Amino acid sequence: MGLILMNITFTDQAIERLQRYELSSKKMLLDFDDGVGPFSAVGSCSLDGDYRLILVKEDLDTPDYNEKITSNLGAVFIKDHTAVQFDDEMEVRFNPRYFTMPLVSPKRVLTDNLEVLDLSNTDLNSQIGRAHDC
Repeated sequence: MGLILMNITFTDQAIERLQRYELSSKKMLLDFDDGVGPFSAVGSCSLDGDYRLILVKEDLDTPDYNEKITSNLGAVFIKDHTAVQFDDEMEVRFNPRYFTMPLVSPKRVLTDNLEVLDLSNTDLNSQIGRAHDC
């Protein structure tokens, strides 16, 4: 596992919005849902991709998420092959008007709404090794 030279800053409003998830006891996975890995429902036949912040138990083995990026909330893990879908400096904001969490960089808006998916209280064994079919 390496440390990619990327950084994510969560704004104060985003941190306030995420407090209900008790992040200190969870592992954060910044996911570009490309059909790869146990948390993907997209399937390899789709051309769509979504950005998600997936929260899992801190001690859960997540071998697909093999690269670590820094953030002001602690380590965030990504799949190494999706690094090209992210930018070196990113920010997660909270938009109270639309109740969304944009993921942005100085170059672009990666998504207007970063989906937060808390799977920390879910039995993930049913997800591991799941195959997709067109």
